Amino acid sequence: KALGCDVVIDKSTQDLWSAAEDAAPEGYAAIMDANGVSTLQRSYDHLAPAGRLVVFGFHSNLPMGRAALSPMEWIRMARKAASMPAFDPMDMTTDNKSVLGFNLSFMAKEKEAMNELFDTVLLWLNEKEAMNELFDTVLLWLNEK
Repeated sequence: KALGCDVVIDKSTQDLWSAAEDAAPEGYAAIMDANGVSTLQRSYDHLAPAGRLVVFGFHSNLPMGRAALSPMEWIRMARKAASMPAFDPMDMTTDNKSVLGFNLSFMAKEKEAMNELFDTVLLWLNEKEAMNELFDTVLLWLNEK
């Protein structure tokens, strides 16, 4: 909240989706999802009309730690990928919602664009008023452990 957020959801002590619904019953203008299959559909379902889902990672799909080298973990990853939600373009049009995806790894060569974006984020952090004007609803940052 010190950075200008209206609501902070600690999913270690609260149910993420119940708290998200309580905070914005009409849905969210933007949801940033770095988790992947474990949250994509629910993230999309919690968008307001004209809402935007930005997907920039698949944390919950990837094998982690020592298990990452296990063939069983790669089989589990393939099973998760097979259960990935599909977003129907016709439904997206009638719901007036959109999904955007990008891979941060591929942005490493885009130094000029990234510098501009990071400068903007720093401005938001340094000027809470600018941040409050920019967001008229809570941006939901998902970070699955």
